[in-house]
This record gives sequence, structure tokens and C-alpha cells, in this order.
Amino acid sequence: ILRVLLTILDSSNDPRTLAVACFDISQFIQCHPAGRIIVTDLKAKERVMKLMNHESAEVTKNALLCIQRLFLGAKYASFLQV
Repeated sequence: ILRVLLTILDSSNDPRTLAVACFDISQFIQCHPAGRIIVTDLKAKERVMKLMNHESAEVTKNALLCIQRLFLGAKYASFLQV
């Protein structure tokens, strides 16, 4: 499923789709014990970082949340609420 989400990040132009994909990746990072490692191995950080300056505020917000959870890890990411 992560590979599908990453494909969506690469191929979609719809802001809602991109926002949901970023949010789902961030939820995976938070909930899965090895989520950070798996997402890092799939090179998702670069794809999400490209969306940090998207014209849609919702995409930018969810991309930022995803990157924060990726950097902080599961222990501290639970403090970041949407």
C-alpha cells in the first residue's frame, strides 16, 4: 500500500488526493513500529518534500505533518495532532 501511495504522490495532480496520501503515510509512520525505517527505505522523504511548497494549503499542511513525523519518530509524533 505504501508503494501505491508513493506512486500517487508522483503521478497525481489532484490536491485532495495528494493531501490524503501524505496524511496516510504520516499515519503509517506513527502507527507502525518500524514505520520511519520503512518509509525512509522507500525514499518517500524526497517525494513528500517536493509537496512542501504546493499551491494548496491542505497539501502543504499534510506534507509538513508527514515530514515532522518522519523526523521525530513514533515516540514524539503522537504529540502532533491534526
